[in-house]
Amino acid sequence: MKPVSELGPLMPALLDALTAAGVGVIVVCDRDAELERYYTNQPAAALLGYTVEEIQHVPVLESIAPEQRALVGQLQASFRAGQSVPPFLELITIHKDGTKIAMEFAVGLFKIDGGIAYVFTLRDLNQRAQLSLLEADRIGLVGALAAGFAHEINNPLTSVLLNLRSLRKQLGAMPDHALVQALRCVDDITTGAERIASNVRALQTLATRSATQTVDLAAIVSSALRLAAPTLEPRAHVIRQIFPVRGVTGEESRIGQAVLAMMLFSSSGFDVDVTAASNRIVVAVEERAPDIVVEVSDNGRDLTSEEVRGAFDPFFRSSARGAGVGVGLGVARSVATTLGGEVTLAPRPGGGAVITMRLPAATA
Repeated sequence: MKPVSELGPLMPALLDALTAAGVGVIVVCDRDAELERYYTNQPAAALLGYTVEEIQHVPVLESIAPEQRALVGQLQASFRAGQSVPPFLELITIHKDGTKIAMEFAVGLFKIDGGIAYVFTLRDLNQRAQLSLLEADRIGLVGALAAGFAHEINNPLTSVLLNLRSLRKQLGAMPDHALVQALRCVDDITTGAERIASNVRALQTLATRSATQTVDLAAIVSSALRLAAPTLEPRAHVIRQIFPVRGVTGEESRIGQAVLAMMLFSSSGFDVDVTAASNRIVVAVEERAPDIVVEVSDNGRDLTSEEVRGAFDPFFRSSARGAGVGVGLGVARSVATTLGGEVTLAPRPGGGAVITMRLPAATA
């Protein structure tokens, strides 16, 4: 193991404190696009099934699942080019016995002579005893939707119950002139029940982990819009510009969470108590070669420079953007970066904000 004092005078004390707290830490240096394992403490080595001495001889990429090694290379290139690093990444690692472990990495980096040093703290995602900041944001997403979703369920359910009572009365004696009205009631019940089923499926997709596969981004955004509608529509008129696009590779639930975070952050740019006819939220899905793009823009409050700098920080909560919603854009950036994409936030010309998520198209 190399002397970590070479990375800065405070580094040894910091790493000792994290080790004493039982936090797994790995330091990796990137020089000339080559990843070098610089330091691994005992808790991090144990998560992967090694001793500290053993893991020092394991190349960095051999600890990553083969299907994600190309993604790691893409992340290296983007970070060297100056792209912002998300606070968290989720990657599949390889245990010493060959099993795969979903791991969450909190990421920090700093410049060193000839390259970049990355400091990762690790947490096994299968160990749920302690919530991470990113998971807390995800819970916040579901919580922010709960009230609106309950309202969305209650309206069609009320219609179902009223029509059932009416139908019960009419079925007692069914002359021909009553048959049409009875069938109309049945149609109303079917429509309401299908609406409930559609919303429940969308929420289940959002909340349930799924396999990484080629997914339809346009369909994911449409599902997210159904769930977010009770939050978005009282604040602004929602304009949908969703076009058929090529698939992207990822986990449907995670991408859905990222899109919801973008929508809810955009909706927080409007005063919840004042719905002006001119309020607009535009949700677009399109191809911008070579990427597939989801863009959420609004004509709400202007972004402050502080919000532009801090919106992706899990610790950041603005008194304007994000207020009353409880989620920032950290979850969106983390999901997109893990898939080899990016999320950006910028002021909208004429006022408001534009949030853009770019994801690479799935390979054939």
